[in-house]
Amino acid sequence: MKFAKQLIALAVVGAAFSAQAESNFVTAGNASAKLNFSVVVPRVLFLQVGTSTLFANNTTVDSVTFTVPTVEVGTANASTAWTPAVSSTVNVRVLGNNGAVSLTGNGTSGGLAGTTTPANKILWSEFTLTQSNASLPNPAIGNGVAGAASSLTATSNVVNQTGTWTFAYKNTNVMAADTYNGQVVYTATMP
Repeated sequence: MKFAKQLIALAVVGAAFSAQAESNFVTAGNASAKLNFSVVVPRVLFLQVGTSTLFANNTTVDSVTFTVPTVEVGTANASTAWTPAVSSTVNVRVLGNNGAVSLTGNGTSGGLAGTTTPANKILWSEFTLTQSNASLPNPAIGNGVAGAASSLTATSNVVNQTGTWTFAYKNTNVMAADTYNGQVVYTATMP
């Protein structure tokens, strides 16, 4: 029994010494010791469409509003008398570190509905979208479902793209007087 207690004591002392860093004691010449380094980077995916702060959850939903001038109802953006002037620009950023990112846009089913008469609709096809950064292509806006996805290419498994998307209302149809509202939900997906 006494021998078993001594073995346990030696095992505890041995375990304590095994946690020490490498060392090398010499009386002449060179001594060396190694030290291992490790960095753990978490998997992240960040999507910003509109106003936001990097790596922050922002609950504010930005709005794109077009006010059609009275004399231009149904005239396909004839002048710059619009508020805003024919188009509206939002900031966009996608940051991911685990491969290519797929980006989709899912618009309200049926398009933008009239506030007074919800059956009146402006279809999503009445909007155009251009981007400032070809590496951050805009996805097609789907009608109640995700539209065709845009693929953002990763370099060394990282996607880090910023730019702006500019939306324009085509104004090709004479619409009933109303305020039309809808929403697009953009989704970024990473493996």
